[in-house]
Amino acid sequence: MTRRPEQTSAILLTYQANIRNQLLLIRQRKRTKNGLAVARLIVVLLAVGLMYHFWPAVGLSLISFVVCVAGLAVLVLADAGKTEQIKNHERLIKINQHEIDILEHRLAGYEEGSEFASPMHAYASDLDLFGSFSLYQFLNRCHAHQSKKLLADHLLNPLPLKLINEKQEAAKEISKKPEWSQQFQSNAMANPISFQTEKRLMQWMQEPPGIFEKSYWKAVVVLYAMVSLTTLTLFIVDLLTLPGFLLFLICFFSISSFISSKIQPTWVLLSRIEPEMNALYEQIRALEEESFEASFLRNLKIQIRGTDQVAGVAAIIRQFRGILKRFDYRLNLMVSVFLNGFLLWDLQQMIALITWKKRNKNLLAPWFSAIAETEVVISLASLTRNEPGWCFPKINNDYFNLSLKDLGHPLIPAEKNVLNSFQMVGRGKIVMVTGSNMAGKSTFLRSLGTNLTLAFMGAPVCASFLEASHMHLLSSMRVADNLAENTSTFHAELKKLQSIIERVNRNEPVFILLDEVLRGTNSEDRHAGTKALIRQLIRQNAVAVIATHDTGLAITESDHNPEAISNYHFDGQIRGEELFFDYQLRTGVCESLNATLLMKKIGIHFED
Repeated sequence: MTRRPEQTSAILLTYQANIRNQLLLIRQRKRTKNGLAVARLIVVLLAVGLMYHFWPAVGLSLISFVVCVAGLAVLVLADAGKTEQIKNHERLIKINQHEIDILEHRLAGYEEGSEFASPMHAYASDLDLFGSFSLYQFLNRCHAHQSKKLLADHLLNPLPLKLINEKQEAAKEISKKPEWSQQFQSNAMANPISFQTEKRLMQWMQEPPGIFEKSYWKAVVVLYAMVSLTTLTLFIVDLLTLPGFLLFLICFFSISSFISSKIQPTWVLLSRIEPEMNALYEQIRALEEESFEASFLRNLKIQIRGTDQVAGVAAIIRQFRGILKRFDYRLNLMVSVFLNGFLLWDLQQMIALITWKKRNKNLLAPWFSAIAETEVVISLASLTRNEPGWCFPKINNDYFNLSLKDLGHPLIPAEKNVLNSFQMVGRGKIVMVTGSNMAGKSTFLRSLGTNLTLAFMGAPVCASFLEASHMHLLSSMRVADNLAENTSTFHAELKKLQSIIERVNRNEPVFILLDEVLRGTNSEDRHAGTKALIRQLIRQNAVAVIATHDTGLAITESDHNPEAISNYHFDGQIRGEELFFDYQLRTGVCESLNATLLMKKIGIHFED
């Protein structure tokens, strides 16, 4: 069942109201920022005025300067906070606009997931899972690379039955937490986590202990700082001459440069990932702080805590992020020269990293998995929220059964979607669907396939009721040649049919969708080959829906089971010189010759 117009209007109004609210908050934040800018200018002028007023009283001038600098630092931090808040509001606007575009089927410009497409997959290309105006575009609310890959995997491979039920439960719960899920998306959007970052971290975690693992390095840092700072103090109070101080400086910088060179590989490995660690921190914190009823979501919270069930995982990530941030001070040359020359700053951060790794070595891997799972569930939850008329299917292990009511295609707008009901029960059954071009045969097959794809990943489906066996989809509907492999369309189709037959012969629980079988050969071979294929599928207890123009195939009877074939059709009505389709599935064989009228309309003249 699709959305009613009043439901669509209410959902759109909600997202539009969210956008207006975020715009209002942005204006408020910008006014505050303007006020902070004025305050910073006043503090700077006040600092100059006070120093001039108290001069030559050096003590009072210095105190005035320090107080003003402290006040300025507070104002700068407050301004940075407002800037981040504005960015968050802007991301939330994009998220709500994305939902509006999805509702209105404006998918252009959003990620197509084409990198996950596989021409050899059992059904991906036939069902438009990836690419322009695809199911991936329609579903995707993911930002981390891991999340996008996981969403694609769910589209390509049915989940285990237990996991399907768990994801349904999780999607229902998250659909009722729109503010939480949108803020989670905003945090993910700020600095999307990449495979490269995960790979670097895992590589660092697996590195063998190095020379800086030794405990004596902590003592080295303390003694070094005492010597270097004492030397600097002696020079400032004029108890150490300039030549002597320069000699010490050469020693300090030589030692610190040597140590930093040994630390350089670790910094290169972990450099510039701090923003993504901030995104990871915000997302993990959101998971930790939110309470859930769904078992899948509760298990995610357990998963991120690791086998030792460590509490406060977000705080652990924040600590790691802080070390990385301090490590990156070396990017500022002037700061790095002082910090490393006098405090062995790189070594301090290296020791902190090693300590952190020892404590949390087994925690890291589950964090990325938990983020990916959460973003995929948010994608399913967004679909649930946007399509209140869709149902969550019932999936069982009783192969084979398929029963559905008011089935539509997920990617067709509600006002244009024509709904059909359908049922198949038992093995060794073939449904033949006949009808002319444009009558709706291929769309019906794709409606079956795309909805079952959604069903097997834990998503709601475009139907008022759907019950199905847990099975694998196989299809041959849209076959193309391959010039690079010197493969003709006919040969490409034969290869696909061969893979289907092999899986049928292995007695796998499969559901086959075929559209115009063997279209690349002559009509006589095509008819004979399709007829033989149908009989073979029946003998092997396979289940298939086959769309064809060949009405002769529709009355095919099995040699062993005359009741194995059921006939359905889509038809059109001729009104004057026009042909109209209602796209309604009917029982029986199509007997109309609508193609003749279509050919006449384009200028093909038939002899009387």
